[in-house]
Amino acid sequence: MSLNKLSKADLHLLEVFVSVVEAGGFSAAQVRLNVSTSTISRQISQLETRLGLRLCSRGRGGFQLTNRGQAVFRAANSLFSAVDEFQDSVAATKDQLTGQLSLAVIDNWIADQPGPLDRALALFKEDAPEVTIDIHSLAPDDIEHAVLDGRIALGVGVFHRHKPGLFYEPIQEDPLELFCGKGHPLFGASNIQPEDLRNTDLVRRAYLDEQQVAPLTANLPSTAQAHQIEGIAFLILSGRYVGYLPVHYASRWTKLGLMQSLLPQSHSMSTNIEIVTKRGLRRSSITEVFIQLLQEEING
Repeated sequence: MSLNKLSKADLHLLEVFVSVVEAGGFSAAQVRLNVSTSTISRQISQLETRLGLRLCSRGRGGFQLTNRGQAVFRAANSLFSAVDEFQDSVAATKDQLTGQLSLAVIDNWIADQPGPLDRALALFKEDAPEVTIDIHSLAPDDIEHAVLDGRIALGVGVFHRHKPGLFYEPIQEDPLELFCGKGHPLFGASNIQPEDLRNTDLVRRAYLDEQQVAPLTANLPSTAQAHQIEGIAFLILSGRYVGYLPVHYASRWTKLGLMQSLLPQSHSMSTNIEIVTKRGLRRSSITEVFIQLLQEEING
């Protein structure tokens, strides 16, 4: 039987489906949904029957969306975004913000203290006490995909490869320097020269093009890469690698004598922290208010 009209039960089944996709499978979704995998399997089967479509495969090969399942996932996210927009519009007629603020932030920004994000969240809570907040800490690529899929209204991070379909707004510059850790041959050395880096092992940042953003060190040997700032820090602290970190993030270890900046005069750089939203999608009043508060806190 094909789906002719959405019911409340259908919306619930779609919410279950979206949760399963975001979690990456039935087992991973059972904690989030607080039901057993057998219940989730039954609900997905009901949805497939209602839609007359096979949405996913689940077996020894693991959970995987079909092409039609991917289309339904995108449509479901668009549907729930439209519902949020409707709620926002109704709330605006009552001059009151209600609904949800969903945002994702890169994993290291909280190290910048006192930080603009926590202050903006505090002010937002005062201005919109009825709004619920759903916040994620993700890698840059994951933030962009979440915004594109409609799972997140806005993201804050460092995005070196701008994607079509997204709108980027620079809000703050973030200085970076090249660091080594205690135990590294260059740690504690004086009068370091660029040629001293030739035999060092560089932590490559998997989320960007090193040749483009850091050509001075792009050709250094490298046997490690990291997908998040925290991973870079772990490898630097091992005393076997050099790598780039935001200065504010590395300061905790430099103060303890566990890290040292290398060639700050020639190998430092600056990168933009940006807000990312979906291009062509009208921002909700909730999103607009929060972005304004965040920008005001950053600009002082």
